[in-house]
Formats: sequence, structure tokens, C-alpha cells
Amino acid sequence: MAKYRIISFDGGGIRGALTTALLKRLHGFFPELFNTADLFAGTSTGSFIALGLASGLPVERIAGLYSEQNGKYIFTPRNFELFRPKYDRDHLKEKLQSVFPADLRLKDLKRPVLVPAFRVTADGMGSWGPVFFSNFPYASTRDERVLDVALASSAAPVYFPSYRHFIDGGVVANNPGTAAIALARDKNAGNQELADVYLLSVGTGFSPLYISADTSDWGALEWALYPFPPLPLISVMFDGAAEADVQFGARLLGGQYHRLNPVLSQPVALDDYKKIPYLINVAENYNLDPVINWLKSNWF
Repeated sequence: MAKYRIISFDGGGIRGALTTALLKRLHGFFPELFNTADLFAGTSTGSFIALGLASGLPVERIAGLYSEQNGKYIFTPRNFELFRPKYDRDHLKEKLQSVFPADLRLKDLKRPVLVPAFRVTADGMGSWGPVFFSNFPYASTRDERVLDVALASSAAPVYFPSYRHFIDGGVVANNPGTAAIALARDKNAGNQELADVYLLSVGTGFSPLYISADTSDWGALEWALYPFPPLPLISVMFDGAAEADVQFGARLLGGQYHRLNPVLSQPVALDDYKKIPYLINVAENYNLDPVINWLKSNWF
């Protein structure tokens, strides 16, 4: 059978600036790269990229979301209130509306897409749980607005309010790679054999983090508010899920899997817009030879 090509994008807030800078470089080497993808998958900030590419937007237009000016506008904190989200959603929504028309729905996209989120209210089964938005012909989410899906997947706890009872897809799959593999295999979606699936998994930069303090006696307050790294419980949850997905994806696909995720020399919080120039510099100076060689050998 023909190759089935997936590109997935991790969550990571403002670190999406690194992702889009990498994609611009790859597009320069391979102008048909995005046109040859059979499925885009993205979580949180990665959903903006996946939805944008699936709608046919140029990568340069998507990268514009991650300007330092936009970052400052989106991440303007409220007056400090411990029991409210750190940021108002309206600024993020305004910027996303400049990219995704209000009437654009998943079924209108030019290519298949997968976007995880987590519903915190009970569904028909009487429990909260993950939701994987997609636009395959049999998907129940095809009529969802693209703007709503992006806001649902990026509603990071503590940082933003929940959106229509959804929170950030990163609590389920901050790296949506293996979820995309599963959808590719699903007979009601991609209907592919594993041997035909190829996955390029793009991260938002890997920063080797750890907690130097003794956590043996930590309670809820320490896990929530310890400053190094900030909000450690969320960092552990998002980063741990993403790295576990790398291991599973590589085991499933072997050489048909490639991970593109530069190491960061310094931590970058998901709302640290002042580090956007640093992130772009990392992406522009990163050695792309391994991914270029993999694409030449496996993708085209």
C-alpha cells in the first residue's frame, strides 16, 4: 500500500515559536512537505499549527502567531488572584480569530486532523474523559468550529480558564503522536496497516528539568507552587506524557518514526514570551541533517 504520512506537534505554549521556525526551514528544503501529509495532529499550541496547516495556511502565517508582540498581548497577567486563572482567554481568542474564521469547521479543512482535549464534565457515561477532535468522515466532531477546538485544546489549567468544559489536551497527550498512529490504524478513520505509517513528531524543545528539593513530604501546595520549575505538577505531567509518547511511538514504528526536538540550554515556561528570540535562534541554528536525511529516505 501507499505510505501514510503523519506530522504531529507537541504542546508547549509560547515554545510553538520554535516549532514554527523549524517548520519554515524544513519547508524551504521540501516545499511539498505539508502537501504530502495525510494527517496533522497537534495538542494545545500544537493544535494551532496542525489546524492551520490542515486548513491550507502558509507556515509563515502560522508562525506569525508567535511574534513577541502577540506573546506579550496573550500573556498579560490579571491582577494576582490565587483562585483564578493567570490569564484572560479573550486575548488568545482574538489572535486565533485572526487566523481561523469564525465559521470554519473541522469538516471544512483540506486535510485530516487530530486534536486532543479533556472534558472535565460528565459525558453520557457519567464521567470526565479525553476527547480527540477529528474530521474523518465518521467522526462525531466534524461539525465543531476550528476556533472552538483550538481554544479547548489550549485551555491549560492555572494559566487559562476551561473552555466549554474542556481543558488542555496536554493532560491526555501533550505529544499526540501515538494517538495519531491509533487513528491512522482505525478502520473508521485512516484504515492503514502499521507497516505503511510514517510519523514526523515535532516538539517544542526539550529542556532537561528536575526538582532539586526533597519532594518526599510535599503536599498539594508545594506541587502546585514550588518555583523551580514553575508549577511543577503541570510541568511533570505535560513533559512526562510527551516523552513517554516518544518511547512508545519509536517502538511501534521503528525507523518509520522520527523525532525532531532540539535541546534547550535553558528552561522556557509556556508563557515566557520574552524568550521567543532565543527559541527562534535555537531553531535557526539547529542541525537539520538527521531529519532531512530521514525525510529523503522515508517520506518522499
